[in-house]
This record gives sequence, C-alpha cells and structure tokens, in this order.
Amino acid sequence: MLLVVATVTVTSMAQDKMQGRSGQSFDMSNFNGVIIGKVIDSLDRAGVEFANIVLYRQKDSSLVTGTLTDASGSFIMEKLMPGRYYIDVKFIGYQSRRWSGIVLSPRSPKVDLGTFSILAASENIDAVVVTGEKKMLLHNLDKKVFNVDKDIAVEGGSGADVLQNIPSVEVDIDGNVSLRGSSNVNILIDGRPSMLNSMEELPAQMIDRVEVITNPSAKYDPDGITGIINIVLKKRKEPGYNGMVSLNAGTGNKYNASVNLNWRQDKVNVFASYNLRRGQMNRFSIGDRVTLFNSGADSSFLFQNSEGQSNMFFHNIRGGADYFIDSKTTLSVTGNLNFRTFDMDNNVFSNSYSNFNINTLQNTRISLNSNDVIGHEYSLNFKRTYDIPGKEWTTDAFFSRNTIDNLNDINQQEVFNDEPSDARERAKTDGSMNTFTFQTDYVTPFGNGGRIESGIKALIRRSDADYAYTISNSSTGTWDFDANRSNHFVYSEEIYSAYGIYSNTFASGKFSYQLGLRIENQHAKSDQRTTNQVADVNRLNLFPSAHVRWEPNPINSLQLSYSRRVNRPNVRVLNPFLNTSDKFNWFQGNPYLEPEFTSSIDLSHNLSFPRTKITTSVYYRDTRNGFSRKMTVIDTVASQPTLTTFINLSHYENIGAEAVVTQNIAKWWRLNASYSYYYSKLFGDVVSGANEGRSWNAKLASFFTIGNNVDIQLTGNYRAPSITVGGSGRGFYMAGGAQGKTKEMYWVDLGARISVLDKKGTITVRVSDIFKTQKMRYSSWDTNFYSYNESWRNSRVVFVGFSYRINNYRGRPEKRVDSDDSFDMIE
Repeated sequence: MLLVVATVTVTSMAQDKMQGRSGQSFDMSNFNGVIIGKVIDSLDRAGVEFANIVLYRQKDSSLVTGTLTDASGSFIMEKLMPGRYYIDVKFIGYQSRRWSGIVLSPRSPKVDLGTFSILAASENIDAVVVTGEKKMLLHNLDKKVFNVDKDIAVEGGSGADVLQNIPSVEVDIDGNVSLRGSSNVNILIDGRPSMLNSMEELPAQMIDRVEVITNPSAKYDPDGITGIINIVLKKRKEPGYNGMVSLNAGTGNKYNASVNLNWRQDKVNVFASYNLRRGQMNRFSIGDRVTLFNSGADSSFLFQNSEGQSNMFFHNIRGGADYFIDSKTTLSVTGNLNFRTFDMDNNVFSNSYSNFNINTLQNTRISLNSNDVIGHEYSLNFKRTYDIPGKEWTTDAFFSRNTIDNLNDINQQEVFNDEPSDARERAKTDGSMNTFTFQTDYVTPFGNGGRIESGIKALIRRSDADYAYTISNSSTGTWDFDANRSNHFVYSEEIYSAYGIYSNTFASGKFSYQLGLRIENQHAKSDQRTTNQVADVNRLNLFPSAHVRWEPNPINSLQLSYSRRVNRPNVRVLNPFLNTSDKFNWFQGNPYLEPEFTSSIDLSHNLSFPRTKITTSVYYRDTRNGFSRKMTVIDTVASQPTLTTFINLSHYENIGAEAVVTQNIAKWWRLNASYSYYYSKLFGDVVSGANEGRSWNAKLASFFTIGNNVDIQLTGNYRAPSITVGGSGRGFYMAGGAQGKTKEMYWVDLGARISVLDKKGTITVRVSDIFKTQKMRYSSWDTNFYSYNESWRNSRVVFVGFSYRINNYRGRPEKRVDSDDSFDMIE
C-alpha cells in the first residue's frame, strides 16, 4: 500500500512539473533552450573574438557543449534542454571567467547573459578596480594587432616608422615594406588596397593600429605571398564631442600636424580629421660595376656617385558619418581627399673606362623631378545585426581615383674622350588609376556552436600612363618629341570572387577549427599602345584555407594553419616598352609574366604567464612561377647599360622561424623582443651563388615608466645579410633591388613621453638612428659583371611633439571588475 501511494505521489509531482503551476502542459520534445551573450576586453571594451565558451551542467559538471565568439565578441548556444548550467570563458592571454546560476526552463527557454568583460592575464587587480591601458602587441587566432598609440618611437614619424617596429616586418630606407623576408605582402588601409607609393607618405598620427595576418582565411583577398598588413586609421565613436590636436617638428625641415574631431549625438556620429606632413630628406649613394669580356681577359669599369634631396608635402582631409537607423542597423559614409607633392633633385656623376681601349666617358646627370598626386576615396557601408548573436550582414561599396602629374627635367653633361657635350631632356607622365569594389558578407550561427561566413566581391580597376619624352633643340629653341623613348600604356583588370567559411569547436571547446574556400575569376588586359602590344589573360583559381587551434589550458595554445595565395605582377613590371631614358640603366617589363602562387603552412605556439608571454612559430612556403629580377649588361652599346627585366622561376621554397617575447620585469620596466630566421632556396634561371641563402633579424624594445607621467622607450633593430634574388629575398622590390646579396644593417632609436595638464596633454621627444648606422649595402652579379652599391640618408633626426586631448579623446577611464557572484542568475 505504501509503495502504491509513493508511486502515485511521484507521478503526480512529475506531471505537475511538466504542466507547471498553472496546469499548462509543455511539450518537452520541441524544447529549444538558447543562451546568448557577449565577451569584451575589460580595458578597451572591444569584443574578444574566438574566445572559448564552454557549457557545463551545474549538478555534476558534465560537459554539454561549446562554441566560439564572433568578431564582435558575441556567442550563441542552441538546442539545449531545461536545467541549471554554468559556463567557462577562456581565451589565451586572458584570465578565465565563470558564469554560474544559469537556468533554462519552459518559462525561460532563452537566457541573455548580456555583456561581460574578461581581464588580460598580466593586468594587476587593486581591490575591484583595474587601472590599465591597451597593450602594444596583441595576439588573436589569425592575426597580431599592434597598437600604435603605445609606441613612443613613432611620434612625429610616418607609416614606415610604425611598421619597422613590428615583429617580422621590415622597411628599407625608401619606405618599401617586407614581411617575413619578402616584399610580396598585401598592404591595406582600412581593409582596402593602399593607393600610396610609399609608407613614408602616411603620417603616424593617422594610424590607430596595425593588423599583421601571415596566413589569412578565405575571407580575405588572396593577394600577397607572405600575408596581409592592414593599417587601421583612427575613428572614434564616443558619445558627445571629443577630439585631439597634435604638432610635431623634427630636424632637417620635418613637420607634422593633425586635428581629429568626433561628435556623436543620439543616432548620428560625425568624424573629421586633417593631417599635414612636410618632410625633407637628403639621400646619397655610391656604386661601381666591373664588366668582363673575352672570358675575363678584358674589363670595363663604371663608377657612380649620387646625391639628392627630396621634399614632400602631404595634405589629407578625411570625414564621414555613421547613422544608426536602429539598434541593429548602421549606415556609414566616408570620404578621403589627399594632395601629395614630391620634389626630388638628384645629381649623378658617372665615370666609365676600360683596360682594352682608350675610350673614356664622364657623365653628369642632374634631374629635377616634381610629382603632384591627387587622391580621392569614397566608401558606403551598411551593417545589419540580428537578435541571434553572431548573425550579421554587411555590404560595402568603395571607389578611389588617383591622378599623377610628373615632370622630370634632365640636364646631362658629358665628356667623351675629352670632347664635351651637353643635352637637356624632359620626361612628362600623365597618369591615373581608378578602382571600384563592391562586397557583401553574411555571417550566421550554424548547428550547435558552429558558424558560417560567406560573401561575394567584385573588383574593377584601370590604370592609364602616358609617358612623353622630349629633347631640347638648341638651334630652334624648341622641345622635340622623342618617339623612341615615349610610350602610352593602359592596364585594366576585373576580378570576381566568392568565398565560404565554416568554423566550430569540439572536445570541450579545447579544439577550434576553421575551413574556407575562395574562388576567383580574373580577366586582365595589358595594352602598350605605342608599340601595339596587347596581352589578354583569363584565369580561374581556387584559394583554400584552414585553421586549427588547440588550447589544452589557459596558459598554452597551439595553432596550425594553411592557405594558398597569389602575387600578381604590377603595372610597371608588365609594360613591355624598352625604357632607355637613363643611358646606364635600361628597363623593360614583361607582359607575359605569370602570377606566382604560394602554398603556406604555419605552426605557432602561444605561452601566456602573468608576467611573460612567448609566441613561437615555424612556417614553410612553396611558390610556383616565382618572380625573379634578371639583369644583363648590354655590351654592344657604347655606354654598356644594365638591362633589367623580370622572368618566372620554376619555383622557390622558404622556411622560417619566429619568436616574440613580452616580459614584465618590474612595474616600471618591460621588454618586447622578437627574432626571425629565413631560409630561401630558388630553382630555375638564377645567377650562380644567389640561389640559396639564410638570413635573420632581431628587434628589442625596452619600456621604462618613471612615476605616473613619464615613459621612456629604447628600441634596437638588426638585420643580417640576405640574398635578394626573386620575390623571396629581402631588399627585392618590384621597383628596386637586384640579383645578389645585401649586407647587414642596424640602428637604435630613443623616445620619451611626458603627460602634462592633468594627462590631457602629452609632450614627446625622440631621436631616430642615434648612432647614424642605417645604411644599405648590396652587391649583384651575373656571368659577365659584378656591382656593389651603398645608399643612405640623413636618418638621425630629433623630433619634438605636443598633443592635447579634448574631452578625453584617447583616455580610458577605470573599469570595474564584477565578481563571479554578481553574474549568478535566479529563476
């Protein structure tokens, strides 16, 4: 009897639970519990992407499921059964957080945990208040982020100064950029192709942060063999009115000024900025070349000495607005107008003679080169989020136009066998480049913790360069057109692409993976209208990518990634016209140069302790159709010029290793150190002795804090010798370099920052290249010649600057850290 009563009682209680207190019946077979939330950094309040969210049952701590946060830090877990749960939030470099007391029931099938913060593992907690600031170097699943405002060594400098302080990135004395030993890197500004000729043109004050992506996913354009460097410009969205004014001056007539303003009220955010950069640079170079004849029995010699001065003016006006249509929909418009003027005066003295005849030639070439560039950029952006966290739709349209007006006045004075002569020549280039892109992307959660990303993109661009060469006729007083040295080249290209990416986690969230595929159809046309040479190509290519990460604990993470990428030849390299304007250096492009394709594998490990962070990686790249610069001495011409063109190698291989260490030695002293090693092996038509080589570089930055208002930074850089053949060698650039080797180069920078006016103002002082050692030395050779060159500039510069923040434009207030108990939820 007691057994029957007990059975009836238990059954009645179970039915009561299923029906609820009101007697309403619930069909548990259709129950779909949902948990959503958002994870942000405790200091800069930005969303933390790829954080692991792991769900456990409250009663026995058994694993239920896991997922990853998206780019905004949001996450969603679906198809959950009723019950009590807790979640653990983990991400390498951050302290783990636990959110307990989560209850799903028929009355509350969806739980919104809201926004909560996680704390960087190296930050100190004083009671419940965190006083910190954004770190200079951050690591994410697929990229490294370098925050520019923390680098004292770039105050008053340019984009080149910013990039050369980033691990694995190198910048030569002309502002050309390389990544992991190769210049085949895709440089973007705000996620779009850069229209700049050199990073020297971009003021450092405009840059907010730099993202380095060595193995990008299929979402990104596949251009750039070694990856992507994305430069993100400043744009604030704080409520109310705020801004910042900066002034900088450097020795040798170098000046910078910038004004950044932002206003946000209700649904409208308006921003505007103006940047001025004026710079003067003195440049010097020396070189000699020996050419062999008759199996080395006879030789000719060429000595060259040049010095010049460049003057640059850069004006940039940028503005735009964001309109928040509702809490989930934003429409943005941005415009950018820049004026760039470059005046370069150069004086080159050449002396040529031989040991097998009495002919001598002395040539002095004085050139006055002026460049006027006007750039326009316009973008329209739409963003829509949804109630489901992680679901997002974006659409972007972008148009840019650059026009260039170049005039080069050349005065040549020659003495050939004691017979003097002179000539005045003029080269004028009128050019333009138009680029239009349209892109739409869609991201949505899929399945249990998964995510699908997809998108399509169209890119259309056209460049037009009309190069006219004239010679002064002293007898008539006119300028005569030289058809043999003039040409008109037009290049057009259309690229249509689509991609898809799937990502998810497994094994309690300790493993996360991402698989992607991009398909591209390219149509390009090279039209040399002077010689009627036309090359038309169509290419269809696939670019897969894969990323896998394992986080066994909050201290360690291991990541393996793969991607296939492409480097397409630029316009100058494709132009087949033989340029003989410089009698000692000829150039001819190759319109049939094939793109080079690279398969890259990267294995990296992150180790994070409260005071120490270590990132190590090894990588392998195999490149097919690799570019190589081919130099040949034309000994059938009296001046014996060097002809430079480009060819495709069969392939080349690169193996490398990197290590980055961040060490907090004391509260007032911390170090950032990096080391990179490269090995290159080239196959094909490569000059003997330059088909294989090794190189390395090291960087060390030491930061000292004195009291509450003074910071000092000491930075050292060293680059070891390296080969410069093909697209793999450091020092090889599409507009410069040669086949051969470069010598070592090293320099030291020093800077200080002082906070004044209740931390609203900042005074900065820095000295670049303290010991004046930044000199580039390189040699090149082939079967019948050897050359050696040195080039340098007045690299030791003293900068002094002052900036003032309006309404705490760059300030970061103290953030309060809530305890775990405050996150508990009650049914």
